[in-house]
Amino acid sequence: MRGAATLRHDWLMNAGSTTPAADSPVTAGRRRILARTRLDFWLDALLLVAYTLAYSLGFTGIATHEWLGIGLGVVLLVHLTLHWDWVIRTTRKLLRPGGRERFVWLVNLLLLLSMTLCIASGILISEVALPQLGITPPASSFWRQMHGTTATLTLILVPIHAALDWRWIVGVARRFAAWRPGRSR
Repeated sequence: MRGAATLRHDWLMNAGSTTPAADSPVTAGRRRILARTRLDFWLDALLLVAYTLAYSLGFTGIATHEWLGIGLGVVLLVHLTLHWDWVIRTTRKLLRPGGRERFVWLVNLLLLLSMTLCIASGILISEVALPQLGITPPASSFWRQMHGTTATLTLILVPIHAALDWRWIVGVARRFAAWRPGRSR
């Protein structure tokens, strides 16, 4: 199975192709790569916007904050599922020499743990979302402190995560900016 990084590279290299889809079976594969790249890009953008809004509690209010947090948990699961091949491939490479992949893997692991604990602790201290569902979580200062700490840690890790993928983000954004309706992608 080809990994997301290889698919991203192929897409960036072949995105300008003007060959009609009917001309070649390879083109159909490229179109699937395009669809996957679009999905990755917009899902990542959705995660970033949703996290930014959820972190802005004063702007959203507690109810929106909590529902966004629950939604983030669902989207995070989808994101992890879509990139599971990368997780497996990179984990296997950890014993090989080379620092960048190890660092990216570590940042992603820390971000996953931090966001998971942030979302879980947020659910456990819910004041609106769970009570609306008829569930009253027990009050706990431990989970409230855990929520604040992991939210701050996530706020630090998200820009690092984005910076590590910056070339891919810019490359895909440029392709979107250059795309014109009616032209083959």
